Amino acid sequence: MDRFLRRIGAGLLAAALFFCAAPAAAADSPDFEGKTLEQTVDAFRAENGLDKSNFSLCYYDTVTGESYRYNETKMMVAASTFKLPLNLYYYEMQADGTIDGSDRIPDSGTTLNECHRRSLVDSDNKVSIAMLYNLGNFSTYKRLMRKYFTMTDSEIDPSYYGDNLYCTRMMIDCLQYLYERQDQFPEMIGYLKQAEPGAYFKRYVTDCEIAHKYGSFEGAENDTGIFYTKEPFLLAVYTQDVAGEEICAEAGQLLYEYNTWQYEKAETARYEKAAQAGEENRRAAASAQAEALADAQQRADDAARKRGAAAQAEPETSAASAPAAAVSPSPAEKSSPGNVRLWLYIVLALAAAGVILLVTAVLSRKREKRRP
Repeated sequence: MDRFLRRIGAGLLAAALFFCAAPAAAADSPDFEGKTLEQTVDAFRAENGLDKSNFSLCYYDTVTGESYRYNETKMMVAASTFKLPLNLYYYEMQADGTIDGSDRIPDSGTTLNECHRRSLVDSDNKVSIAMLYNLGNFSTYKRLMRKYFTMTDSEIDPSYYGDNLYCTRMMIDCLQYLYERQDQFPEMIGYLKQAEPGAYFKRYVTDCEIAHKYGSFEGAENDTGIFYTKEPFLLAVYTQDVAGEEICAEAGQLLYEYNTWQYEKAETARYEKAAQAGEENRRAAASAQAEALADAQQRADDAARKRGAAAQAEPETSAASAPAAAVSPSPAEKSSPGNVRLWLYIVLALAAAGVILLVTAVLSRKREKRRP
């Protein structure tokens, strides 16, 4: 009994540890429960006085494909976020052999390799502008950047070509292009991860890596980046004439918490589904085992009944066959040791009788010879 109780206790402890190891319940972030992402962002905008005149946001989950866009095609001052597609374009030129990293960029005072570092990590405007005009005039540069965007001509405001204007949809397209090919651009991703620690998206989100390109220019405070969570997501936020850096930081934290909540909710659902499937498999196995045991017991019972019936019929069969055995012994009975001895005695008796007859005959002849 003690051993039985110890086993039960161990089983309960193991079960408790197993359930504790399961993903955290979605209740850890109750603010998202029952709300869509649109409702969540709308509440954030209302709280911070944000509208289409001063705010734009795009979000994309690289695992689930969930996306959200607000005011995404509005052209806004890009500030230093223009350096994201610009550097990506140069990295691709290096990859196809059009230019080498050791080549010097006119008016930058340094090589392309150093321009990448200064542009992405330090957000150096001098080298970035030199890189831009090394491609041609401003309009040419803008047309070249369009290779990373999915927007059609009719969707792009003509003002895009005349100034440092971009929209968050362009930035999210560029981030997605980079993310899907990040193995080709390890240096660029590395530089973006180094950039501006503790500010913009990185101010409040500190437990996952963020590869981002931020920007600040005359009231425009923007950030665009890849959040390397368990379900990596892309985020682009543009602001104008508000507390933009703080808005970017809070938006980054909000979408990070939403993404984490979504992941944990999905993990909990997957865990519960697996547990349910495991329980169903256990029940099916137990049922199959019970059926097998019942079948084995049935076969054992049938065999026992057959043996009992055979044992009951055996004495009658032996008695009925005994007279026939006396009249006509079977070959096995004839060849048994007792029967062999009997036949041996008969042969010896016959032999002895023959000898006696022979001796008697000889003696009789001798007596007849002696008579006168």
